[in-house]
Amino acid sequence: MILVVLFANSEGNIRIKKIIPSYSQPLTPHREPWSVSSCKPRNGFASLRDDSLDTYWQSDGAQPHLVNIQFQKKVQLQLVVLYVDFKLDKSYTPSKISIRAGDGFHNLKEIKTVDVLKPVGWVHISLSGTDPRYGFCNLNPVMPLFSFL
Repeated sequence: MILVVLFANSEGNIRIKKIIPSYSQPLTPHREPWSVSSCKPRNGFASLRDDSLDTYWQSDGAQPHLVNIQFQKKVQLQLVVLYVDFKLDKSYTPSKISIRAGDGFHNLKEIKTVDVLKPVGWVHISLSGTDPRYGFCNLNPVMPLFSFL
């Protein structure tokens, strides 16, 4: 199963401090491969997964900016949470977020699109309606399609 999070803003590059997908069953932390469409030196995908809000992923290059997460078994996605700070990052803060999922990159389906206005702090994006405690987005597993960074 592939989860792709697309980010866009009116300026170009973006900064995201953390992304946490929430699923119904426990997985080994940091086991699933992640990749990003581009990054500035020392601001790669590892910064999205560490425990510090002082580090961040910063994209580099043309939009849209992507974070790809590849799960090796079936998961029930419920929530995607990200930490952003418009007060610090200004024009680097995303204004549009699109969540897509599928069993491969060739058949991704958009699950949710969210427009955000000057977000500061944790942004919760429910993939199961208004209350993330109910329902799930069920997706099938997939074998690795390519090498990750």
